[in-house]
Amino acid sequence: MRLSALSLVALLALSHARAAPAASLAKTAAPAAAEVSLDELLGRFRRAPGLFARFTEEKHLAMLDSPIVTRGTIHFVPPRRLARRAQSPIASTLIIDGDKLQMGDSSGKQELDLGTNPVARMFVDSFVKLLAGDKAGLERIFKIQLSPRPKDGWQMVLVPRLPPMDKLIKDLTVRGEGLMVRELDVRESNGDWTQTTFTEVDVNRRYTPAELGQIFRMPSQ
Repeated sequence: MRLSALSLVALLALSHARAAPAASLAKTAAPAAAEVSLDELLGRFRRAPGLFARFTEEKHLAMLDSPIVTRGTIHFVPPRRLARRAQSPIASTLIIDGDKLQMGDSSGKQELDLGTNPVARMFVDSFVKLLAGDKAGLERIFKIQLSPRPKDGWQMVLVPRLPPMDKLIKDLTVRGEGLMVRELDVRESNGDWTQTTFTEVDVNRRYTPAELGQIFRMPSQ
């Protein structure tokens, strides 16, 4: 259970990215971006009422010639509710609600108490604390470097500083504009890597009680 949960949580969307080649970036003329501070960016995240996005995730494994492509939706409600619902190629659901992690697909369901599993909690916190704008929590887990990009864009590189994450994950790179998280690259220490692109991003999503009841519920078998 631990390995399957960690592998999915470590590759969540609040997701990953398709970086343009350096050559094409060099050819693109763009005005200099205004400097954005980490406090300012995470402050914007803290004030957001909720998040919805569609994602396309490409998992590149050394043993496979082609990436595994997964598509679905991400839902986040502060301070600690996150749902990842994959629709293809296989329907699956991962829900984080406080200290409880649930995941499942057509083959069955699993549940994990994060309060009793500090390793799994660290992986979960990596993404939840970013979306919640928790600077102190992020800096406990990562070394963080934030740099500006054109058109109100930014790039945040997070390098794990705590075991066992520092042995499994080389770094995470998050890119976006304003409050929009557009891309996330996850590079693993074994050479595998994941790229996730987000579309239809809504950072002002306010879920109704009925929607919350549906989104944060595991589907029936």
